[in-house]
Amino acid sequence: MTQQKTISHPVSYRGIGVHSAKNVIISLFPAATDTGIVFERTDLKQDNIIKVTVSNVVDTFLSTKIANASGASVATIEHLMAAIAACEIDNLHIEIDGPEVPILDGSSIDFINLLESARIKEQKALRRVIRILKAITIKEEDRFAILEPAEEFSIHCTLDFQGRQGLIAETISFDSSSQSFREELSKARTFGFYEDAQKIFAAGLGLGASLDNTVVIDNGQVMNPEGLRYSNEFVRHKALDAFGDLYVIGHPLIGRYKAHNSGHTLNNKLVKALLSDKSAWRFESLGDSTEWHPAVYSLSNVHTISA
Repeated sequence: MTQQKTISHPVSYRGIGVHSAKNVIISLFPAATDTGIVFERTDLKQDNIIKVTVSNVVDTFLSTKIANASGASVATIEHLMAAIAACEIDNLHIEIDGPEVPILDGSSIDFINLLESARIKEQKALRRVIRILKAITIKEEDRFAILEPAEEFSIHCTLDFQGRQGLIAETISFDSSSQSFREELSKARTFGFYEDAQKIFAAGLGLGASLDNTVVIDNGQVMNPEGLRYSNEFVRHKALDAFGDLYVIGHPLIGRYKAHNSGHTLNNKLVKALLSDKSAWRFESLGDSTEWHPAVYSLSNVHTISA
């Protein structure tokens, strides 16, 4: 499982943006080796290509938003990026006819299913990973995010509500060598407090949020009739977000991510700090000397091609 990957055929999905409330159609297309992940805003007539890179991240308030030099942007990319990372896809062209990736059910599972339906295929070029060589830490008040050396990629997140509405602290550890992103993280939904809704609406955000795509907490109770999907769904969603936020770097990481009360802003500062310190990382091609443990797929899920 060392080659770069894309999908075999186009797939599309229609949905609503959680912040913009705009209905959009998103279509995923195969892309050539070394393309990376690229968005195309089909509702804009020019300067509408936005590549997913750390430098193109322009906003991290309640979601991750990228933009090009002309100001064309796509918001709330993190759940889709998490699915792309988990499916080990390196190259993808994504057409979208609006400013925000649809929220779907608030998790990544529908994106995982969409990518799986497109038949992931291997390409000729080898994957390149970024190996963490020394610890990088971002700390702000009671929050921190760390990347540190390890022999495989793993995530360890803690979330402390500090007693808000009686909620207890949550912890999740995800080891990609033995655990499935699909089963452990992909179904965890975005969440928020009912009492914060008016402030978020006033900021022009959360306009598409509903109990269909957001876990809402009121007086310490979950308002969604179906309840939680995991007992610690909130911190699992934080780990899902981190999975997507880290993949804006454009390559898989070999290292350990640890975070406490982190979010999109801290995650973005972390990857920027990593890239700015060239002694903290190096590129490696996946081959005999470098082992990469897939988070979702086995060989039977990937279709090998000769070109």
